[in-house]
Amino acid sequence: MARTAIIMNNPTLHLATTQAGLTAGTAYECQLTQAIINAVPNFNTIPATACAPATQSPGKTGWELSIDWLQDWTASLGGLSGFAYTNDTKPMWFELVVDSAAPTVTATGQVYLVSGSYGGPIGDGSALAASAVWPCLDKPVIVFPVTLAADEESADDTEAA
Repeated sequence: MARTAIIMNNPTLHLATTQAGLTAGTAYECQLTQAIINAVPNFNTIPATACAPATQSPGKTGWELSIDWLQDWTASLGGLSGFAYTNDTKPMWFELVVDSAAPTVTATGQVYLVSGSYGGPIGDGSALAASAVWPCLDKPVIVFPVTLAADEESADDTEAA
């Protein structure tokens, strides 16, 4: 398999109240400085017995959308900062595309919004930033690119040569 590197230079992030609304949902990528869907492992503890020590087994993985953005309270409707603040604790749909120039990989899911920061350092000239971790309601759906069988065979032949 060939090495693959993804550079997140042209992402898109849409938020909407419904999944169908994502196609016309508000785009916030111009405010983003970071967007990561984190897998959060969960473990089940199996208690110790007289014959064996306590152990852990993996449970169903949890998920969260961790984002950082430039505070934009002065934008129309308060921007992403205002949207997160107004919809604090409400479930929202998101779609994250890591490269809008080649949107073959997308992640879609539902998160509970939480508000970000208001304010920051005084007098140092830096832009005000906010960050939040939005817990996913369920495992996000990540769509992978489709590869034709002929393309895979060709790649296998090339690697074997």
